Amino acid sequence: MAKAEYRSAIRSKTLIKKAVAHLLQQKDLSKITVSDIIREADISRGTFYAHYPDVYGVVAQIVEEELQSLVAFVDEVGMEFAETQPEKFIAQVCAYLEKDREYYKFLVHTNILDDFIKRLFSIYYEPLLTDLLEQEKCKDANEANIYLLYLTSGVRSVLLGWLNQDLQGTPEEIGNILGSFIRLIKQYYN
Repeated sequence: MAKAEYRSAIRSKTLIKKAVAHLLQQKDLSKITVSDIIREADISRGTFYAHYPDVYGVVAQIVEEELQSLVAFVDEVGMEFAETQPEKFIAQVCAYLEKDREYYKFLVHTNILDDFIKRLFSIYYEPLLTDLLEQEKCKDANEANIYLLYLTSGVRSVLLGWLNQDLQGTPEEIGNILGSFIRLIKQYYN
């Protein structure tokens, strides 16, 4: 019995999160109500409140779960791989996002995904900055910061555009294009 309850809770949470993602495509977060969510997810009010205190609790959980999941994925693949084979690394990130592209596409229409990507980059920013300075690829911290901001902003913009389908391409094509740009930038520093 407990296993069925556990599956039911997972199913309910998934329905709620997908409903919020869908509603965010239609209106601002501040305008979404619990009533909107329960109608969209086709669940009861009690089911909603059994899992979340309010709409913002759903959003917070979406961001945290996605951040943990993507960080675990990046850690599994390895940042060294991102450094040595940026094309393949970016293609793998795109393939990861493409698994549930519609869900991420809904989130693109809000600041949630952009904030999420900024938080993801911030996790890896300091180690990358330290690495650049230790390898003396930049003359000082200011130059290293400019390099990383330029690089991460460009990658972030392309990923958001690709998820939103403003940019076309398979994960491999996006990885190859971004990887070639990254290699050009690296040549400047070598």
